[in-house]
Amino acid sequence: MDFITIFNQIVILFLLILTGYAARKMGVFDDQTTTGACSFLVRVALPALIVSSMMVPFSADLLSACEEMLLISVVFYAISLVVAWYLPRLLGSSDEERGIYGFLLMFSNTAFMGFPVIDAIFGKDALFYTAIFNLPFNLLVFSVGILMLTRHRSGVDARFNPLILMNPGIIAVFVGFIFFLLSVRLPVPVEGAIAAVGSLTTPLSMIVIGAMLARIAPSEIFAGWRIYVVTAARLLLLPLIVWAVLSPFISDPYLLGVPVIMAAMPAAANAAILAEEYEADTRLASQGVFISTLFCTLTIPCIAVLVA
Repeated sequence: MDFITIFNQIVILFLLILTGYAARKMGVFDDQTTTGACSFLVRVALPALIVSSMMVPFSADLLSACEEMLLISVVFYAISLVVAWYLPRLLGSSDEERGIYGFLLMFSNTAFMGFPVIDAIFGKDALFYTAIFNLPFNLLVFSVGILMLTRHRSGVDARFNPLILMNPGIIAVFVGFIFFLLSVRLPVPVEGAIAAVGSLTTPLSMIVIGAMLARIAPSEIFAGWRIYVVTAARLLLLPLIVWAVLSPFISDPYLLGVPVIMAAMPAAANAAILAEEYEADTRLASQGVFISTLFCTLTIPCIAVLVA
């Protein structure tokens, strides 16, 4: 296992966040620019990344592997949902905080950090399993995740609106899956453009999070005891639960290792991006992403010992 590679990926995240922080402090970003960048990420870049990642040739073997890993992924997210539902309530959080904490607990940074960390621990053969495992993330983050972030609203906004499911992220999942089943190949310039737009997601997400953090006084970034409990659950409790549930039934190192390592990732950058887009507590979401990314430097190597 290449710990230097893992550490380097985390450092890249921090440098991108610091870039956004510095840009905001220098006046490059303001509130309007930050909000516009978030909308671009949610409505354009993220859907492009989803479609691009699912455009792979269809085969029976791939479909069989999809079925097994997708079943494991469903179990993974069921466990995450239980923890995300009960832990914030045990902490005595407000309704809005429960939505943010639940999102931080249920969704981890499986894209930017997950793939390179899996590569460092298991090698490139495990990356296909990682891509399949990540498919439900795209569907859930734009449905359950958005409902979590908006659940605190009162009045009409508190009622479930089916139209919330007709968002670019979920549409991209269905389009991408159809492309996979039919082995659709778009013209090379079109595929290249989609991939290029999708590749903006990671750096722009981190930069925007840095710009959001610049709104917060430095003393507040590390304030609040609940965020540390949630971070500990995100980085240690969840991967240990996933390992305990799956290990008695699964011996394949990829089918066991990929879910456990994915559970050990820090909170997804989508937490801050979607919180901004749907007018939730952006400060708390950005704080959760930052702190969990900070501490994962220590926790990921420890969890890797279980499965590597």
